[in-house]
Amino acid sequence: MSFPTRFALTKLQPPRLRPGLIERTELEQRLLDATVDARLVLMSAPAGAGKTVVLTRLLSRLGSDAALAWFALDEDDDLGRVAAGLVAALEPFDLPWRTSPDALVLAAQDGQRASRQAFVAALVNALAASGRERGLIVLDDAHRVTDPAVFELIDALLERLPANWSLLMSTRMDPPLALPRLRARGELAEFRQEDLGFSPDEVRSLVQLQRPGCSDDEVQALHARTQGWAAGLGLALGAASPQRASLAGSRLDRHAFDYLASEVLDDMPAELRTFLLRCSVLPELTAERCAAVTGDARAADWLEEIERRGLFVAVLDADERTLVLHDLFRDCLDDRLRRELPEELPRLLVRAAQGERDATRQVGFLARAADWPAAEAALAAASNDLLLQGALHELQRLIELFPAPWRDASARLQRIAAIAHCQHWQWHEMAQCLRDAVRLARVSGPPEELALSLAYLATAERAIGHAAAAQAAIDELAAQPGLDAETRGIALLADCGLHFDRGEIAPVPALFAQVLDAIEPSDDLLLWWKVQPASAWSTIRGMRVQMLRYLSGAARRLGERSMPFRGSVHIQRAWCYLWGGEVDRALDEAATAEADVRWLACSADIEVNVVVFRMLADALRGRAEAVAPAIEALLAREDGTTAERAERWRHQAAIFAVRLTEIMGSDAAALRRFGALQIDRPLERPPVGEDLGDDGKPKGRVSTLHARVAAAEGRWHDAAELYLRLLPYAPHLDLMGQCIEVQLRCGHALARERRLAEAAGAIRPALQRMVSEGEHGHALMCGHQVLSELAQQPWGALLDDDEQQQLRRAAALSRHLRDPAALSAPAAEPAPGALRAAGADDPLSAREREVLERIAAGDSNKVIARSLDLSPHTVKRHVANILDKLALASRGQAAAWYRDHG
Repeated sequence: MSFPTRFALTKLQPPRLRPGLIERTELEQRLLDATVDARLVLMSAPAGAGKTVVLTRLLSRLGSDAALAWFALDEDDDLGRVAAGLVAALEPFDLPWRTSPDALVLAAQDGQRASRQAFVAALVNALAASGRERGLIVLDDAHRVTDPAVFELIDALLERLPANWSLLMSTRMDPPLALPRLRARGELAEFRQEDLGFSPDEVRSLVQLQRPGCSDDEVQALHARTQGWAAGLGLALGAASPQRASLAGSRLDRHAFDYLASEVLDDMPAELRTFLLRCSVLPELTAERCAAVTGDARAADWLEEIERRGLFVAVLDADERTLVLHDLFRDCLDDRLRRELPEELPRLLVRAAQGERDATRQVGFLARAADWPAAEAALAAASNDLLLQGALHELQRLIELFPAPWRDASARLQRIAAIAHCQHWQWHEMAQCLRDAVRLARVSGPPEELALSLAYLATAERAIGHAAAAQAAIDELAAQPGLDAETRGIALLADCGLHFDRGEIAPVPALFAQVLDAIEPSDDLLLWWKVQPASAWSTIRGMRVQMLRYLSGAARRLGERSMPFRGSVHIQRAWCYLWGGEVDRALDEAATAEADVRWLACSADIEVNVVVFRMLADALRGRAEAVAPAIEALLAREDGTTAERAERWRHQAAIFAVRLTEIMGSDAAALRRFGALQIDRPLERPPVGEDLGDDGKPKGRVSTLHARVAAAEGRWHDAAELYLRLLPYAPHLDLMGQCIEVQLRCGHALARERRLAEAAGAIRPALQRMVSEGEHGHALMCGHQVLSELAQQPWGALLDDDEQQQLRRAAALSRHLRDPAALSAPAAEPAPGALRAAGADDPLSAREREVLERIAAGDSNKVIARSLDLSPHTVKRHVANILDKLALASRGQAAAWYRDHG
């Protein structure tokens, strides 16, 4: 998996078939038939009913051709852990995922029903195309789960589960699923306490196996006392004396089990008994873990003895001996431990935490030990991985394990909670947590916690429009020396944002360079994710170089990790290459980003960024038939839940629609229509509200719409005058290439009026910037007609050779985009970014061909990964690409295609 596993791998390992179990032919056959005929097999019975043993027997009868995915549930499991567990349990079967399962798990935790539905849809499709004749998913101990979202997901999965797959749930109580609906459809098979109880004949077989020589009367008496209860039978047959055995089953309740289990404990050697008591704090027992917790070097021998004695344990099918205590037996041991060794319990829990790789369990151990400082440190250490994995609900639940007084007094916990709110876009909640964190850190420190909380507070205050409060936090940090990388990076990014919000865009590149200087020594991917710059900054003068520097660093930290951040990196690179005039590289990156959107279940923000880039690329190529419907879809797209956000979205979309319309060719009616959708109906206002202030910034609103409409209507005098009024503001419009565009459009309008000297003055700053910074792509926003006409003007001495060459290069690039086959640039001036011809003969890349050949040979994803030196998740992505490109549904179909086509 791409991320560290969020749970112990023992949760994926089913129990191993143990000796000493009798065949229960009728029950086992009914259960086996149910896994074929029913969508849901529900094994619902109280503790001690023998569910685990029956399941173990079932697994031995499934056959090697059946796919078995096992996941044992715990109290700590929420939606994210269960979704990740399902994916991990199904990993050995090489499901043909069409979207990265890791990314789907990440997205499913955002609290949105649509994301959960997307996970279920992808899972169902992958199961349907698995190529397996039979498949069984087992969720053991479902009664432990308390997260309602888990059962919503299971309900949705059951509704669409393919016919060749079934789900089996083992539980002490009926889960909150749509059982009546499944029952009415005949899709539910139920096995309850009366179904699991041993019959007289089965009791006889069990007694003869374990206590040969018992009479029929004794067998009948044992069945009558236990009523076939598996736990009672186990206690009776394991009792050391007939007197104790006679008590078994006299009361079939928890108190009887506690009493008899205590009797079993009393019959043990003292050292074994003490070892068991101390190990009862562990969820699974291995020699290494038990030795670490108990300090007993004979742990391996004791585990062998426990298994030999047939105590109330399940043996997992693992590489090393791994035992799991029966819940009832564990409860009994826990009760004894608290009564007999109360002073040892906290120490045992701390030792258990020290050897635990599952962060959730680790914090849970320390919380049970009431070691709150250690629990907080463990949570802080795990928080970055949990945030990267989108485990926000899990993180918040772990914070809630702490007593309210401790939470309310901890600046660090308040800051961690704030970052979780940030991931949910809950800016007001984030800001309040950080205000509390700052207040607490001022009182109790440490200084680095205060600084970090202030940095995040600046981010939160800016997000909710409290610019003065954000600036105050930044100013306080500026006076503090020796800030760490995270604090300095987050604070500087907030400062970049504040400058941008105020229209002070010139300092942004230098400030962001300081962000990069601060974080470059760090390999913390989450930190690189947190300081991601806005795409809108990419055309600020001097920013493209810094953006590419950031994207290169982020890509190195990403490595092979399969997460939506990868899509963001690729689309931001596409924009940077476009503004640099490297159109072929830009289109390659955009194509990769589009594949990322599909494969990585990217957020709506990333998806929209990719859609907008594709619309612009189509507009630059003159593909009006593709751009027009895309504009309408963009305008109709919902963004946010409030009317204010929806209005802001339409405003931004309308601005972009105006610019696309002009690129493809002037259409005054369309410009007026899209202009009317902008906030405050800017067509009814002058293009510039007031002049520049003393600080050189516009004092009022600035709109290019009037000038654009005048040009579209052929009113060149009006257009020239309006653009001349806009020229002083152009540096403050340096977003999405608008500064250079305004300067060139102004020159074009003046040239139409035969005012070439003024036109040269208008466009010279743009051409000089294109010479010094190589940002030829900005000019493309003018469209082919404007660039072609500018390049053909008789500039003479009004522009020098380098400046005129920039115009010709921009016009050649625009012409090449419109028709790369029909036109070519002069040999002395090759068109930068000339589009490469696509290899249409073979839709697959060379690497995809290699993977397909391996699939046809029957290799698993793991084998392919090893043989081609790829990561498993990269192989999964290649498989998805192969199926998409060849319009196939499964690996089997891909293998057949290869055999037919070679």
